[in-house]
Amino acid sequence: MSLTLPKIFLIFIRISSFIIISPGFSFKGMPNLAKIALSLGLSIPVYIITPAMNVEFPIFYFILLGIKELVVGMAIGYISQLFFSAVEMAGSFADFQVGFSMASVFDPAIGVQASYFGRVYYWLSMCIFFFTDMHHQVLKALVQSFVYFPIERLSVGTFGVEGILKLFSMVFEIALNLAAPIMIAALLTEIVLGVLSRTVPQINVLILSMPLKILVSLGLMLVLLPKLANNLEGILPLIVKYMNEFVQALAAG
Repeated sequence: MSLTLPKIFLIFIRISSFIIISPGFSFKGMPNLAKIALSLGLSIPVYIITPAMNVEFPIFYFILLGIKELVVGMAIGYISQLFFSAVEMAGSFADFQVGFSMASVFDPAIGVQASYFGRVYYWLSMCIFFFTDMHHQVLKALVQSFVYFPIERLSVGTFGVEGILKLFSMVFEIALNLAAPIMIAALLTEIVLGVLSRTVPQINVLILSMPLKILVSLGLMLVLLPKLANNLEGILPLIVKYMNEFVQALAAG
């Protein structure tokens, strides 16, 4: 007997938990009904291409499968969120060095306190995510996870402490690399102003430093914008790479 309802319910749990966590497919202001509709719309094609469940499970085992699917979907979504967090972190580093962090405001789209460079970096990465069809690759990796790690399977492997540390260290490395030009420019501006204040004591460096750092950072941002877009275009495919590696590590247990 083909267990249609339990199968589509387990598929829906993994996909919906991924949709809720992943920044590219939902945001704080998105209605819950739209998230449910999107998750259900993605679950139906996955249901068609995955093998049928022909074994009737006890209710307790089915609950464990549901919890497992929830955790796996959230973990995959969290991996995709990490790279957007790295981009936003880069903007926060630049904001702190320039002085924009004092003017941070609540961004309802991402649900956190965000300042100017943080929002610019985040929405630029989001535009590149969709313009380069990376969202299709992420959805393909999500569907592929049902092949690597079927819904009937309860035993899981481990991603390993080494893999987790590598992933988090890469996030910080990406953030520092993206923010480095503006941070260095702001630091050099402060050094120049410090030398200038020793040379010409009559200049009020305290009043001059803030607008000068903002002017230098915004000018450098405009000059380096194509390079930043190219860097983001090379970083975002790592989402698919680590999603596949994570699911394969779970399946290896």
